Amino acid sequence: MTMNISTSDLRWLAPVFVRIGYGMPETIRSPEQALDFLRHRWPNDRGPFSKAAEQICSEEPNCRHTIVEAREAFISACIEAGVLD
Repeated sequence: MTMNISTSDLRWLAPVFVRIGYGMPETIRSPEQALDFLRHRWPNDRGPFSKAAEQICSEEPNCRHTIVEAREAFISACIEAGVLD
């Protein structure tokens, strides 16, 4: 039996907390939320880690990267951009 898992069903075991400037902290709990944050809330300066995170978080589950790798890529991008809270 094959299970179809949509990206919206996946959640990280531990959330990632981010903050843009002096704004309120935001909680990112999944690759889908990370992708939305990368596309719509990310600072203007986009480095190689944010581009890689966007690519990994946009892939289908179990395509090439695991959910753990998506979280690690997003954290690296947050560190690069200085938004990890």
